[in-house]
Amino acid sequence: MANSRPEKRLREISIRVTDNELEKLHERKIDMTLAGWLRNLGLGTAPIKQADPDLVRALGRIGSNLNQTAKHANINKELDQNVLKEIEVIRGLIGKLLDDNLRGTP
Repeated sequence: MANSRPEKRLREISIRVTDNELEKLHERKIDMTLAGWLRNLGLGTAPIKQADPDLVRALGRIGSNLNQTAKHANINKELDQNVLKEIEVIRGLIGKLLDDNLRGTP
């Protein structure tokens, strides 16, 4: 039977930074310890940060309105294909904006 306990971290890494660099690192660590944040960043794990609730609500409303417009246009055939393509582009940009604001920046 395999051991299910997590592997202990026994190795230590030390780096030198300026006061300004240390301050910037602490500002960006996003509700974690600095060591945990740096470990996740170095190992390719994208840290999750808290999104601005007002931004998320506003983008959600915009996305809902775009979905309703697209549905109406598709049902009634009132908009030409260029408008529908633009709606899809806007939806994609909104999705990217949400992703960028939910994921920590390296």
